Amino acid sequence: MEESEEERPLSEQESEKQLDDVLSKFNFGFFHLKVLLLTCGAYFSACSEMMLIVFLSKPVKQQWNLDDMMFPILPFCCGIIGFISSFAFGSLSDRFGRQKPLLIALAIVSIFGIVSAFAPSFWTFVVLRALVACGTSGIETVNFVLLLECLPQKKRGCIMVVITLCGALGAVLTASLAWAILPRLNWRWFVGACAAPACCVTIYGLIFRPESPRFLYVSGRREEGLAVLKKIAEQSKNDMPTENIVCPPTKDRGRIQDLFSRDLRGRTLVASGVWFLQSMGYWSVTMYLPEYMGSIGIDPYLNTFSVFIGEIPGLLLAMVLIEPTKLGRIKCLRFFSFFSAVCLVLFAFINVKIVRAVCVVLVFFFMVPIYSILNTFTPEVYPTESRGVAMAWMYMMIAFPGLITAFIGASVLSTNITWLYPTVAAIFFSLQLLLTLGLKQEPAGRGLSDSKAPQRACSNDVNHHDVEEDLTSLTDDRKTLHVCNGLNVPNGTETA
Repeated sequence: MEESEEERPLSEQESEKQLDDVLSKFNFGFFHLKVLLLTCGAYFSACSEMMLIVFLSKPVKQQWNLDDMMFPILPFCCGIIGFISSFAFGSLSDRFGRQKPLLIALAIVSIFGIVSAFAPSFWTFVVLRALVACGTSGIETVNFVLLLECLPQKKRGCIMVVITLCGALGAVLTASLAWAILPRLNWRWFVGACAAPACCVTIYGLIFRPESPRFLYVSGRREEGLAVLKKIAEQSKNDMPTENIVCPPTKDRGRIQDLFSRDLRGRTLVASGVWFLQSMGYWSVTMYLPEYMGSIGIDPYLNTFSVFIGEIPGLLLAMVLIEPTKLGRIKCLRFFSFFSAVCLVLFAFINVKIVRAVCVVLVFFFMVPIYSILNTFTPEVYPTESRGVAMAWMYMMIAFPGLITAFIGASVLSTNITWLYPTVAAIFFSLQLLLTLGLKQEPAGRGLSDSKAPQRACSNDVNHHDVEEDLTSLTDDRKTLHVCNGLNVPNGTETA
């Protein structure tokens, strides 16, 4: 007599549950909200500090009597330090956790952001701002990974874009402070004011101190990871699963060579190119934007403030389009790259002032959301054991343009050819659009991987495309069996 289904003991596979399945079943709750507040605040303060340099070109040159080719040394040195610190923070986050590197980066930005306001010479200012760049690079590298690894799958893309939206608000704050302070007070007041958000977020981070449950499981700290999951479940009003949670630990974490392994090499090379061209295009437009707008007779501070305000509706549009039910990650990236290039061409060749002012706002409307898409797409397509170093590699790629775009921008502006400045940036976004055609793996609507080792497909990964593939495979298996039976192939005999 057969055992009833209720009496049959659970098999080992049925009594296990993948970590990605567990996290994806939780609702978005108070724990997620606290992590979102920390990561949004961190990126807000980082973008506020990064945009500061855009408004310092003229006052710093006047303060220390610098020529046009001397000021670019500042962003050049910041780029060098940012390149090195991105790798350091990414590697540390994969080996020791997401929490500590993020808090260290926030503390660096807070301390040296304030101290740089008192720099007695240009070279001292360069050193101090380079240390601030060390902290902002660390925030960028770790921030998105920490939030991603805590989120449920539902609306993951939309929530990740919120971080970049807060970064845009940080840029708006910097533009507002520049508009309010620079025409009236010394630039040092402006630099000190821009460091205030980082100080506030650092204090909040020291109180809350969240850690990624994915990292804890992958690093073998199972009890700590389970404690975080219980906290998430309690604050999300969900029940903890009774099954054994599966996520094998890995020892070799945070190795940059893993990004160029057989399975990851292709996506690493293509994504690196897309990130590099995004940074080239963005900084080619942004670095000397106030000076350029002033040279064509438009109020630089007012227009730059309007430009940063224009980023916000673009990011809101990205929050809608990035979801799998709309365009998804890759098509959304192509959409914004295409219109960034188009708006830059219009900005270059239309000579009506008001139209040019509108065009540059539209450029930022389409250009800035690309960062939010890349910051969502990139950590999604890498496993937990390499996710931090993958983000570090991409931010190393975008540090290179910081070394050269300041000099390129200064050279282009010195030609007095007004259409050349935006045309150079349009070329970068056109090349980026072409390169996105090499991105094949769409992560929207799929679970996250925790290791490079093959894992059982999560229930969350099943979609119509997968079902079609499974049906096709089943049909092929039946055809093969029919042929084998027709040839009288014995059971258990392998066919070529």
